[in-house]
Amino acid sequence: MLWRSTRKTASDFPSWFVRLDSEFQSTEADTIITGLTELGVNAAEMTGLKDRWQEWQHADHKNAGWPLDAYLEKQGAELTAVASKWARENEPAATDAYQAYLAENQNPAFDWFVQVLKSPEKRAGWNKLKAKINGDEFLQAHLTDSANWSEAKIAQYNNTLHGKMLIPQPFGTPRNAYEPESGFCISRYMIIELVVALLAIAIFGWLAKRIASGSAPKGKRWNMLEGLVQWVQDGVVVPTMGEEDAKKFMPFLWTLFFFLLGCNLTGMIPWLGSPTAAWGTTLALAAIVFAIGLTMGLRTFGPVGFLKNICPDLGLPWYLAFWIVPLLWLIEAFSLLVKHIVLSVRLVMNMGAGHLVLLGIMGIGISASAAAMSLPMWGSVAAISVLGTTVLSFLELFVACLQAYLFTFLAAMFIGSSMHHH
Repeated sequence: MLWRSTRKTASDFPSWFVRLDSEFQSTEADTIITGLTELGVNAAEMTGLKDRWQEWQHADHKNAGWPLDAYLEKQGAELTAVASKWARENEPAATDAYQAYLAENQNPAFDWFVQVLKSPEKRAGWNKLKAKINGDEFLQAHLTDSANWSEAKIAQYNNTLHGKMLIPQPFGTPRNAYEPESGFCISRYMIIELVVALLAIAIFGWLAKRIASGSAPKGKRWNMLEGLVQWVQDGVVVPTMGEEDAKKFMPFLWTLFFFLLGCNLTGMIPWLGSPTAAWGTTLALAAIVFAIGLTMGLRTFGPVGFLKNICPDLGLPWYLAFWIVPLLWLIEAFSLLVKHIVLSVRLVMNMGAGHLVLLGIMGIGISASAAAMSLPMWGSVAAISVLGTTVLSFLELFVACLQAYLFTFLAAMFIGSSMHHH
């Protein structure tokens, strides 16, 4: 209701959306088949190709929207991988794994396409053909032919795009509304993270100027913000790292806490979502913590000393240490990596699970089965659904704050342990 799509013609839709249209992909497939025939591929080899490709598209939701050229390259890559695996197991001395595979496996499907890619001349022709169908001229020619899309089709596509704010993509090409095709595509979470970062800079930049003035804190905002920073320092960083190390790492950990808190809380705003419910975000943050810990450990102990410090000193006699210490060192080195991965997984699972529970409870009151209930029964179910969602929303607020605290606390602990002997 708040963001309607009111496009009138095919050219009003985004180019990537038009490329997902079945009519466009059919025209594109016909052009590819004609082009391959001109490259010297036997037409008999491609008999039924278009039908097989369309069946493949509908066989799995992951295949939906993949054009014929991507389908051919995927099949060719899979056949080449099968041939390489077969050659490693059966003909390890073969100079050409694919030809060795063909000698024992006659006429595999899509061999003709692999042969196109193996020929430099035909591969150049294939790349030229791909550039043509993926170019703007080919798209514009199709849009001209499709200027009179039916009203029913345009209405269907507008219905698909209702409520979707499409982000301009100056640095990449999207394959659909959720996946990149090439280049660097901007996601909704990237924009939210940037907004949260800018808000943190603005808010705490203001606080820094007030503190730098040397005057006593005045007003609710100043006292609240300074109290939060003081709590992060005295309640999170100092207990895990000590006062001396806390002075060095407080800027990073303070920034980390408020960035996480802001990203967690945006999940409570309808239609926005929480960037920390995506593993890419939490893994990147955990990787930063790991890199800082590794760097400070190497700087404190040196390469050899840091490797020795991974394994605690057990005080064992040499004949036991000779066997136990190397094994324990491998376990500790592996756990060093695993605990940072777990750090990222813990946050993403907690943020994602809460949203799924909220969705499930709200769905009780608006599901198809609820619509079939009698009015009094539906009223009772809907009331319980709304009440349950409200209560859980308060719990989600608590979880958003708690997870920011836990991530920062563990980050401080991991960094601090990398600079001290076990």
